[in-house]
Amino acid sequence: MKLTKEQMEVYDEQGMLFIPECLCQREVEKMNAALLPLVKEDTPGRVLENNKKTVRALHGCHTTSEIFQRLILHPSLLEPAKQILASEVYVYQFKVNFKAAFEGDLWPWHQDFVFWDKEDGMLWPRALNIVVFLDEVNEFNGPLYFIPGSHKQSYTHLQTPPQQTTSNGEKNEWMDSFVANLKYTIDKPTITKLVNNHHIVAPKGPSGSVLFFHCNLVHGSVSNISPYDRKVAIITYNSLENIPHFNSEPRPEFLVSRDYTPLQPLARDFEK
Repeated sequence: MKLTKEQMEVYDEQGMLFIPECLCQREVEKMNAALLPLVKEDTPGRVLENNKKTVRALHGCHTTSEIFQRLILHPSLLEPAKQILASEVYVYQFKVNFKAAFEGDLWPWHQDFVFWDKEDGMLWPRALNIVVFLDEVNEFNGPLYFIPGSHKQSYTHLQTPPQQTTSNGEKNEWMDSFVANLKYTIDKPTITKLVNNHHIVAPKGPSGSVLFFHCNLVHGSVSNISPYDRKVAIITYNSLENIPHFNSEPRPEFLVSRDYTPLQPLARDFEK
């Protein structure tokens, strides 16, 4: 699938592009079925909510699940990624964010690139997030909030002190980038100014909908106190011209891939 000239213009101006029902329900059903055993496994890439029981996110499951491996090669996702980034691409990061009914916690206002710059040594904001709705996303279950046009510059970020984040009984500092009290956030006066200038949008739609957004687009989400789950898969494609230089010990590979093989799209979808 190639984006039209008009769609590319929307993405360039707003830093985001929403395509409702981009993937079919058969594909969504296969992904949700694949997640059922994965959430029960105490894997290194699993992050829990503050209650220590509800799954908040799974990282790197595209390397162990055939269906998610095929998702990253889906032509409706990979071809636009190469088009937007104007280069060959690889998967920098893959995760499923859960936002469970009644239990899913918030994500504060932030930009993604600051994490990849400071934690991984990414050179430039030439990375793209693609969000695949695995549930219907509505006004009640904690949709992602975005400030359109906020991707055109970086902002000063507040840094939260290190937290006691653990997995399998061991301290894992990388989790500070994925818990509700995020490591890098944007201050309230800056958000107020951005919203006054650009407003807030919250894309909503049925499962199978897809959202492309720039890695510097300011975004966040509120807690889910509704009875409706809100699962999304998020693929981050990075340009092969933008491989991080890793000044220090790299974060785990399930979090930041070091497989730089250029990706080629499948013929059509999961079945082909």
